[in-house]
Amino acid sequence: MRLIKNIALATIIFGLFNTTAVADTATVMIDSLSVRTKPEGEIVETIDKNSRIPVFNYYKNWIRSQNGWTDSDFTKLEENLPDVLFTEEIKGKFILINKKKNGLSRTGKTVLKAGKVYPVVTLKGDVAVVQTEKGPVSFSTDFTTLLSGQFPAGILMKNASLISPETGREIAFIKKGTFCIKLKDNFFLVNGIAGNLVPIHSSQNSYFSISTLLNKLNMVIDTFNSARVSSAITERLGYFPKVLPLTEKDVRSVSLENGKRGIFVDLRYLFYDLDGSEIKDRKTRLILKKGNEVFWQKLAKEVFESSSNIKFVQLNILRFNGNGNFTKKGFVAVGVTDYRNGICDAPPEQFMDRTESELSEDLWFFANEVYERVENGN
Repeated sequence: MRLIKNIALATIIFGLFNTTAVADTATVMIDSLSVRTKPEGEIVETIDKNSRIPVFNYYKNWIRSQNGWTDSDFTKLEENLPDVLFTEEIKGKFILINKKKNGLSRTGKTVLKAGKVYPVVTLKGDVAVVQTEKGPVSFSTDFTTLLSGQFPAGILMKNASLISPETGREIAFIKKGTFCIKLKDNFFLVNGIAGNLVPIHSSQNSYFSISTLLNKLNMVIDTFNSARVSSAITERLGYFPKVLPLTEKDVRSVSLENGKRGIFVDLRYLFYDLDGSEIKDRKTRLILKKGNEVFWQKLAKEVFESSSNIKFVQLNILRFNGNGNFTKKGFVAVGVTDYRNGICDAPPEQFMDRTESELSEDLWFFANEVYERVENGN
């Protein structure tokens, strides 16, 4: 009976056990990511793409590392927890039922199913008494296996399947957080059932159609370009920065945890005159800040609406450099949490304030104060 008390005690201990003692790791997936004093707080520094940071705590979509808080929407999270976190050893004897048997309990005949494991109360010769859910049961020990010794015990840290060694079929689905005892090798006792433990790891792949997304994004781009052609400032200048149609090379997908994805979109800006001819003898600069910011909002929203598995979108802003090539001048990244909170429908100033972004001042045609006058109709 002492064994049963030990198992019950271990279950109680688990209720108080803090699994955050083993830190997860987050890898930054966008060009640079802000570190803040607190969730949504003041920015204290930025960390570069591919930087790996330890995760000490979680709050909603925020993670805390040694230097502050960052938005986990822009990271790939990796759990560093083992499949089973062993917390103690249990000394005792168990009997594995290899073939269905009949036993005797206080209420009469009791059937013991094959594959079940029971703690031994007493063992005399070829007769054993074990503790079952219905109380002590006695039976002959033929077609059983005795397991005796010190057994590691602990907490299952991931969902798992318990597999029958004989048939290879799943006996039971075991939830993360369940107490278990390792009887030998990969053979575990969980909730009175024994079998081979196979952790269920999150899928790293999910279907995503880039071709379908391309069509939707190019429709947004066509609308944006049409508005630029007909604007008053284009008539005054005689040319405008056009966004080139996207090809499959311009949209990339990266796999994240739990089947999630990050999407990168390259936007190429090139000056065109009113006759539809390319202007390649000068650097392209963007005109109308507010109009471009609304355009980026619409593109990000279109990406998120294309799949429920999108975790972030990074729009890379490239402009023609006047020397035959396109140069990257910055990026704007939007996380799924902000998208769900309506940031893609918010005023553009609020959108840019919430995003992770870096844009070169050299990207723009006018200074900020000129934009304010032009966009206000002055």
